[in-house]
Amino acid sequence: MNKKELADIRKEFKLDSGMMKIQEIYSVYLKKDNVQIDFEPVIHSEFDFFDRMDMDKKELFLGNFKKVLTGALDTKIFELDFQSTEEDNNTQTILGTALKSSVKTEIESSLNKLIKKIAANYKYETDVVVTFIKAEYWLGSTHRNMDAGESIDDAVQAFNFILSSVNKIDVPKRTLKFDYTDKEFKANSTLDSVINLNSPLEGFMFPSLTSGYTDVNKILYYASKPKELNSTFIENVLNCGFKFTAEDEKNCFGDILKSIIGDKIKPELMQDIYVNIHELSQQAEEGETATLGIEDIKNILNNCSAEIACDIETAFEETCGSKYDFKINNIVPEFNSKSIKITSEMANITLTPKDLNSVKQVKNKDGKRCLLIEIDEDIIIEGFKLETEEF
Repeated sequence: MNKKELADIRKEFKLDSGMMKIQEIYSVYLKKDNVQIDFEPVIHSEFDFFDRMDMDKKELFLGNFKKVLTGALDTKIFELDFQSTEEDNNTQTILGTALKSSVKTEIESSLNKLIKKIAANYKYETDVVVTFIKAEYWLGSTHRNMDAGESIDDAVQAFNFILSSVNKIDVPKRTLKFDYTDKEFKANSTLDSVINLNSPLEGFMFPSLTSGYTDVNKILYYASKPKELNSTFIENVLNCGFKFTAEDEKNCFGDILKSIIGDKIKPELMQDIYVNIHELSQQAEEGETATLGIEDIKNILNNCSAEIACDIETAFEETCGSKYDFKINNIVPEFNSKSIKITSEMANITLTPKDLNSVKQVKNKDGKRCLLIEIDEDIIIEGFKLETEEF
């Protein structure tokens, strides 16, 4: 799924949507303490049809569902592959069964299997409410190429999906409130637990969508804390493979380069590497994600005449595995913007990757290191032009 497809679906989570219809909604309250001591964790469950709910409740849930699809891909939202498994209760099968069924008891029965998996792998610090919806989203003709014989009606197709959010329970502090019904001040009850719909802990959407077509082998996973991914949920509940974040990929790629060419680099070589990677990304077809694998790295370093300090296969294998493909957008700076950061205790400077060859670290006649930047115009400091001196 690309960011446009994600944005198109997200914007339809509104009361007056003409492209999406939310059908059933199922919420389950899981109590943390009961999970820990092997009691029945489900305190309450509620199945309803979304159209029958009151307007205020709908708006609260719609905001919650939109949050599950909000965030950058590979940073807060991850498209994961299901791992092959022969278990009858694998999540791909559970969700597929629930998605196809229109019978209340069958939908509940399928989703309760998933609830049991969540309870068995409970990692939350509070009670939680897990909510599922079944929805139908209509894809327009712009999402795919049409044959000459197709009518306008044929150009619109339905994408059916299940979306789930996991939300923590907040116990309100003891406060004084005014009761409008009885016209008196009262202490609130701490038994009135609040479902925090504004900040879902995590969630997912099944199946994924690629170029207007359903992909049942993938699931979209949302993480509220991308630096602390819930690997237990990803692997044991969703039955998916663990996914690197964009930051993980960037760090991993940097480690590989340092292993191959060393931890010191000339700016000209860094620029050549970035130029070659940028050219590779431009070759990807529209809608495709540009990736970089081990053979690409070999070709790029060969084109740049880089000195190899370590075997490339070994560097890949020890860092992320020989068959790993990096998403180019995750590992290199934006090519046409000032995305390169030069940092020191003295100053911070930004420049574009294509200007890297204008920068050098040199020593002056006294042996002190200096940053030399070739410029075409005057440097302005606090409104003053800097005087030019002979070096």
